Amino acid sequence: MGTRNRKIEMISYLKDKYYWYNINQRLKKFLKGNEEQKILMYGYPKSGNTWLRFLLYNYRDFLINPGALETMTYDRLNSIQNNIMEKGTTFGSEDGFPIFYRTHVGYNTSYALFDKKVFIHRNPLDTLVSSYYFYRNRKVPFCDDIIALREKLSDIDYYVVYKIDGWIDFYKESIQHADIVMNYSRMQVNCEQELVRLISFLDWDLNQELVRRTVEISSFNKVKTMGLERNQKHGMGPKDTFEGEFTRSGKEGQFYNELKKETINLVFKKFPEFKALYQDCLE
Repeated sequence: MGTRNRKIEMISYLKDKYYWYNINQRLKKFLKGNEEQKILMYGYPKSGNTWLRFLLYNYRDFLINPGALETMTYDRLNSIQNNIMEKGTTFGSEDGFPIFYRTHVGYNTSYALFDKKVFIHRNPLDTLVSSYYFYRNRKVPFCDDIIALREKLSDIDYYVVYKIDGWIDFYKESIQHADIVMNYSRMQVNCEQELVRLISFLDWDLNQELVRRTVEISSFNKVKTMGLERNQKHGMGPKDTFEGEFTRSGKEGQFYNELKKETINLVFKKFPEFKALYQDCLE
């Protein structure tokens, strides 16, 4: 049985290597001939990735159309920021918008193809609570996990304990390769300041008034209202299988009402950097 499992693992490993070799070659060919700035944004699922995309793309939209009054829709955002690294897409950018890729995949050789790499992270407890609801609210809950574990994963504490090591590995690898790091907790405290820092890093034209308006129309309440009014509650979830509401609350510290004390303390112990990085969400 052990030999068979090792063979399966080796086959899976080789398939993965071949897949990423093809992705890297495709992206390399596309990006090499383009003189525009090439940006990669990455983060663990439910770390505020979509919020950051709304902030950046609403801001760029304001630069083009200062009279805009509302946040762009999910559909509009996905049509102009439609390149996903792990899918190897090579869509051209719309006038006024950058070559911008996103991914939830951890570091690999394709990262080196980008000029500027933006890493966003959120405290692991709220991240995994949000991730739990995102993957639970499917026609087949936790469909990306092995069948034998899916019933156990329906227990939110089990889910967090099972996933925390993967989150820690993702964070520690990601932080080493980022050109700029965005902390969701700090964005919650002073979003304008953090957005200015990122815009300056990207060398985009800076307009403080447009930053203020961008933060206002990109708030969770504005985005959530847009999703309800435009029948886009699914947000970034797959339309045909996601059954919940993508934009839940975005609040920090929600884990206190969701998880057992033992689970919270276990995460604190496994990731001692928690309290220094995310002190604003602590009771």
